[in-house]
Amino acid sequence: MAANTIRFVGNHDIASEGKFLWEILAQLRSFGVGRLVTKNEWTRKWPEQPSYMKIVRAEPGMDRWLFEGKLYAEWVFRGQNLGVYEFSKDLNRSDWQLIHKHQEQSFTKCTKSMEPINLPDSFPLPPLQVHFQQKYALKNGIDEKLVQKRAPLNLCIDSEFSHMKPFIKQSTPENKGTSIYEEVDKNILLDLYGNELPIKVEAWNLGPAAFKPRFSATTMRVEEQSSK
Repeated sequence: MAANTIRFVGNHDIASEGKFLWEILAQLRSFGVGRLVTKNEWTRKWPEQPSYMKIVRAEPGMDRWLFEGKLYAEWVFRGQNLGVYEFSKDLNRSDWQLIHKHQEQSFTKCTKSMEPINLPDSFPLPPLQVHFQQKYALKNGIDEKLVQKRAPLNLCIDSEFSHMKPFIKQSTPENKGTSIYEEVDKNILLDLYGNELPIKVEAWNLGPAAFKPRFSATTMRVEEQSSK
């Protein structure tokens, strides 16, 4: 007898390898206050730089599926202690793991923590823009030395990396070039993602691929009638 086909309905988190956080804490005394938890995602990305949370206070939402709640924890990220944080989002991923007491000492041992992230404090303007500025200066009798060739770089940090703001430093680049890609060390940016690039699966589409016109003849007739 052949086995039935398994179908995943909705989003399937293929990167998760653990349990839901509140599923773990609900089985511990005082909802795990004083215990250490970690995400398997952190372990995969930075295996030599431990990341974990020490539970300080837990306020479960006591919903049916144990998804909701608020958590206060001392967060150690890649060997750097970030202090006490409030967590109320991204807790309903089945990727959490409890660190057993006999493993805490070995797990929290860190020989090399995350280093500061050095980024340039300015960037070179596009050559075409500089060329037009020089032509404008020549036409209006302005000294070409006053033409601006660089602009200050104001970082726009994604919310995913907002907790790393204290470790981001900006300084004048040693080797200036004509493009910001020549001045930024690519390894620094890749290190933000660790050993794996971000993965997000929206949904699994079942069935064969099909083409559906964006504007059909029926849709066009309805729009023409509504416009009259």
